[in-house]
Amino acid sequence: MSNPLKLSDLDIGVSEGEILCSLTDIDDGGAKELSYRSGSDIHDIFIQRVGNDIYAYVNICPHAGTPLNMDDGKFMEKTGKYLMCHTHGALFQLEDGFCVAGPCNGASLRPVDIKCEGNNIIAC
Repeated sequence: MSNPLKLSDLDIGVSEGEILCSLTDIDDGGAKELSYRSGSDIHDIFIQRVGNDIYAYVNICPHAGTPLNMDDGKFMEKTGKYLMCHTHGALFQLEDGFCVAGPCNGASLRPVDIKCEGNNIIAC
């Protein structure tokens, strides 16, 4: 598993403890995409919600380097058990981003260091 990305370590204007969004901004089973820019660098992440649990990853497939989703806020495959790269169909465990099927089998998505406090999703 790769080291979690700390948004506060990037030159994008996000501080540790900053509220990224509210839990209620994300439908249960849905995701919210966030994009940050610093000069020519682009940092795209997504936060996936399942009930009151949240998972955040950098939105890049380790195989193709493309975003996982093709539609806004759609990162899960149809059963809702795995995150899916819509380019090549790779499946990733929601809890740790580990690829269990597809061309990047054994690789992992890069997690983003966040936490939920009350109803707020916060950068760590």
